[in-house]
Amino acid sequence: MTKHKYCPICRTKLKIKVFNNKERLTCPKCNYIYYKNPPPSVCAIVVNRGNILLIKRGIEPHLGKWAFPCGFIEYGETAEDACLRELKEETGLSGTIKSLYNVKSAEIDIYGHLIIIAYIVLVDDKKPIGGDDAIDAKYFSIDEAKQIIIPEQRNCLDDEKIAYE
Repeated sequence: MTKHKYCPICRTKLKIKVFNNKERLTCPKCNYIYYKNPPPSVCAIVVNRGNILLIKRGIEPHLGKWAFPCGFIEYGETAEDACLRELKEETGLSGTIKSLYNVKSAEIDIYGHLIIIAYIVLVDDKKPIGGDDAIDAKYFSIDEAKQIIIPEQRNCLDDEKIAYE
């Protein structure tokens, strides 16, 4: 079920109990319940003069593949701040959130179930430079981007909201 074995509160060995037809790890001593929730992540969708900004991933998953700038929300950070931080870290660009694009669930091999919050982001006209976990960053036409973007993100490029930004 999970690699958690001991209660984080009292260190008693966790046991599996069924609540609402779901197995949950629980502590028989202090009644702590471990809820395995999907971690939230963010995605920056940047459209500039009809072109889409993509980064070439420098880490797994999808090492060496093209994707939107994205990453996890740090504790104490808002989703919007995390999106702009990831954009800056991976492309060197500063931006402002224009709008929420969508929120969806995804299953990613090494992370499992994630919640992905995607924003349309406006940036200045500076040239993007790959950084942090991105080995490159550049703009592509929508047609080019559709050919190279990772499969989990390709459906975003079919959306009219993106095509007419």
